[in-house]
Amino acid sequence: MNSLNEVVSLLELFPPPFIFINDPISPKYTIQSLVSALEDKIRLVHIDGISCFTPRLLYDTILNGLSQHRPSWDEGCRNWSQETANDSMDSFLRALKALYASLCTGSSNKGPRVALVIEKPERLKERMPDILAPFTRLAELSNLELSVVMVSEARWQDIRPPFGSAIDPYYVDIPVPTKEVIIEHLMKTFERCSRDFNLGSTSTTPHPYDPVLLQTYKHFIYILVDVCYLYTNDPHEIQYIAAARWPGFIKPVLDAHSMNVEAAAEDDDIEFERPSTELLLRLTRHFKPSLSLALEQLYPRLTNAADWARTNESDASSLAKDGLILSDTVLDDVEEEEDTVNEMLLSSPSRPRTSKRIQEQKVAQDLSSSDIKDTLPLSVSLPRLSQFILVAAYIASMNPQKTDLRLFGRGTDEKKRRRRATKRQMANAKPKSGPAKIPQRFSGPSPFPLERLIAILGALVEENDPVASEVISSQNVPADGLDFRIPGERTDYEVTRVGVYASIAQLTSLRLLVKTTSSDKLDGLSTMLKCGSGAPSSYETILSLAKGLGVPLPDLIWDTAAMG
Repeated sequence: MNSLNEVVSLLELFPPPFIFINDPISPKYTIQSLVSALEDKIRLVHIDGISCFTPRLLYDTILNGLSQHRPSWDEGCRNWSQETANDSMDSFLRALKALYASLCTGSSNKGPRVALVIEKPERLKERMPDILAPFTRLAELSNLELSVVMVSEARWQDIRPPFGSAIDPYYVDIPVPTKEVIIEHLMKTFERCSRDFNLGSTSTTPHPYDPVLLQTYKHFIYILVDVCYLYTNDPHEIQYIAAARWPGFIKPVLDAHSMNVEAAAEDDDIEFERPSTELLLRLTRHFKPSLSLALEQLYPRLTNAADWARTNESDASSLAKDGLILSDTVLDDVEEEEDTVNEMLLSSPSRPRTSKRIQEQKVAQDLSSSDIKDTLPLSVSLPRLSQFILVAAYIASMNPQKTDLRLFGRGTDEKKRRRRATKRQMANAKPKSGPAKIPQRFSGPSPFPLERLIAILGALVEENDPVASEVISSQNVPADGLDFRIPGERTDYEVTRVGVYASIAQLTSLRLLVKTTSSDKLDGLSTMLKCGSGAPSSYETILSLAKGLGVPLPDLIWDTAAMG
């Protein structure tokens, strides 16, 4: 990055007293690059704004870092300064000058250049608002040759102290990392991990970060960056996903080498070689679909890298189908296991039905969220609450809003209002003049507010969910300190909880519900929804869901004749 190289040159040659670096994408990568470029040239101290949450911790961290002093248990965790150098800013400045004087060498009595790199300075403003302005003027107050560098995702205008008490910084904007920058960072990480493996172990057995696999890792990184770059530009996030997938990606190569070593004679020395182009293409074809799944689960931290790698480890049968297992023994074991399972399924007449149900549920767990609605029926892939939401959304899309009170209205006497009986038109009756009304099923689903969906959902759950009704009716203790006296009032309260909104958001991500407003929030009347297009939200599909839930869908559709 040209901007970062400019900062490094400034700190080496003529450092300004205060530098502010704004990196909204990857501040950790910027700090890591800055520290690695300057740690051997000037005296550098890295301060974390999260861990230094009191002035005393902040002062001690700076003094210990400049003096390169590490508190230990044997010495009673004593800091560098024996005096009370952390009581106030004045005592800290005296200790800082004394420390800098001890670092001066030579006849010129000139000390080294010092730079304090502060990560997340906005946290200092939240906890210690009076300390941010003095730190921007630290070179002036201490009369020392030092520079304060603040790296933050926020802009300086958002955390600037009031009343002009802080000096204006040398402002640096870090651009969005390109693919080349991310790949370069990941390759350096691979080389560092390779050195750590070689230093920490005396074994000659190949490992995932063996130097021989450097070009193979580069090919893997190119594919991973192409998948992730559209969604994140943070090198640390992509590195986290790579750490979860790379050991599984290269494991077939390491296993094949181990089997070749075991099969060879003791005197033969088999050298570990990089995979061939054909094998590399097979590995790419087998593991590339799992990269998008890793992005979906690891980027929002739905799970951690170790658990994800253990859960998504490829089995021997799938590797053998793609030609990634060349051992005849492994192939024979896989075929024998499949034959045993088939014999067990054929031996009992009740086994296939149960195993099919379990297999469908397993497939539903393994599929990504975008494939569920296209592979399995909704009654299998969706929980019961989501099915009720889909039925309520279909009713809201197909019925006029003025019919809700007639279909779902109730009074305090617990008697639900029913739809009035429609009169049949006489054969000799004179038709009404004007244009013919188009049935709702031909014009498509109409949008409706979120508040209306919640109201219809509460009516459906109250009338057609016996489990929920029994639980709600049996609870005489008021929930959350509230006393519900009107029938159905408790159900209306329960369907407004966070779990219902989370289910609606999940159905929206599956495109079973479509938001027609641009706002990302689910907020009452301002959020408009409608049923998604296609087979999952057709009348036949919703009717099958309603039958499974015990909801009389034909009686709740106002234009029943038009639905066929």
